[in-house]
Amino acid sequence: MKYLLSLLVVVPSLCLALRGNSCEDSVATPAPIATELQDQDQEKPLPGLTSNQALMRDKLKHMSLILDGLTLDNFDQAAESGLTLAMISRATSWHIAEPTDKYLRLSKNFQEQARDLERHARERNIEAATLDLVRMNISCTACHQHMREHLGIAK
Repeated sequence: MKYLLSLLVVVPSLCLALRGNSCEDSVATPAPIATELQDQDQEKPLPGLTSNQALMRDKLKHMSLILDGLTLDNFDQAAESGLTLAMISRATSWHIAEPTDKYLRLSKNFQEQARDLERHARERNIEAATLDLVRMNISCTACHQHMREHLGIAK
């Protein structure tokens, strides 16, 4: 139950990041997030993004596709995005000039959680896959906080 309550924090954040408005507005719009994200794929990459920023944007996209897939019982979509996230996470680690031990641990945890999500989605285990998504969000937040502190970036 406590993990499902965590989704109450995660879902609004994803809605705001993807749609630029509130979840109440997105509930009124019945189109699945996946359709909007696929439309965004047709757009050119934003100018001025570093390769790491582009990879992070892709991670956010696939996190949203997982949420969309789990919500709509599209387990194949959730599984594929979980697999893609594990691959993106490995690729992102190549771009870190001086990875800390904590970064490496958080990155490894995220990759394991993404593989767990893929497996649970293929098994159609909605409870386990949902928990994996929450765990992945926690790992993302912890890693970004660590990197801000490590690089001395103000909030």
